[in-house]
Amino acid sequence: FFSSSFRVCFWKVEDHHLDNHTNAAKRPVYLSRSTTISLVSFTTITMCKEATINPSIKNAPPTRQQKIDLLNARVQTITKKAIQEAKESGEPLALEFVHAQKQMTTLTAGFPVYQLRSALVVYIYAFFSTCLIIRGALMIHPLTTAMCVLTMIVGYDFYSGILHVVFDHPSNISIPILGQPCLEFQWHHAIPFDIVQKDFVDVCGDLNVAVMILTPIYCAMLDLNNGVAMVIGGLKLWMAYFGQFSHKSAHVTYGSTWAKWLQNHGLMISTKEHKAHHKPPHDIDFCLIGVCNPIIDALRTLTTNNRIWISLFCIWSVFDLVGYVKVVDALAHFLQIS
Repeated sequence: FFSSSFRVCFWKVEDHHLDNHTNAAKRPVYLSRSTTISLVSFTTITMCKEATINPSIKNAPPTRQQKIDLLNARVQTITKKAIQEAKESGEPLALEFVHAQKQMTTLTAGFPVYQLRSALVVYIYAFFSTCLIIRGALMIHPLTTAMCVLTMIVGYDFYSGILHVVFDHPSNISIPILGQPCLEFQWHHAIPFDIVQKDFVDVCGDLNVAVMILTPIYCAMLDLNNGVAMVIGGLKLWMAYFGQFSHKSAHVTYGSTWAKWLQNHGLMISTKEHKAHHKPPHDIDFCLIGVCNPIIDALRTLTTNNRIWISLFCIWSVFDLVGYVKVVDALAHFLQIS
């Protein structure tokens, strides 16, 4: 599950492109079925001019840190080209390139865009969330547990769409604390294979700070003696990790059989659907599972006002679990299975 040995999807480097890594990153052509290229090989080929692996260990796969360094080197290369193009055209430089030249601080977004995350924190979060789910499930009816799972699938997908809309808005890069994840989200459009290149533990680790902030809030607001609240609370994290896996799988042409099964049955966003989001201006298909895409798209036809979407994001981030617990408790009581 935490493997980085996915086979690469969206971007292939043909032989005559090897001398021009900028062109290689821009041309969306696919691997032929007869060609299998490992993530490590792909990374080394496309970015060999930007960062190199220590010759003494050149036959060893890149470390997690080296993969992150390669991505940040890619950021610098693309930024330099964007600056040159802006000078020639006279147009203002986009904010993701502006902030890529600044040093990241605790409050402000900047370079490095990509960071190595604590794997230990990810494993600790996952362990305690699993314990919470198991303990809560033992306190309630199996059908109630199933309702919790269904509620969280739909609820998470809706939330992922809201989050994606907010994080994709260029001006939100300037918001303190929130700006850094916005910056990385928007660089994902420039470097779509970043989520494939990183180890999955680092993809999950992108959520570490958010979990640290929200966990005390949820603990204060939820009755942790309530089995439904425990299951819903534990599933919040696991659905977030599942959403990250869904997103990563959407960038892989030939992934695992079970991932393809989930995509084919509408339980994960498909490569085709997610590819639509990566076409400029990146204004459709925001959800990471895909079930709620029609709802998010419909809401965006009503308003694209950034302040409204930020407000919705903040409210949903804090109060979503309280609402889910009330819904499941009410249904369980109605069905007399609580």
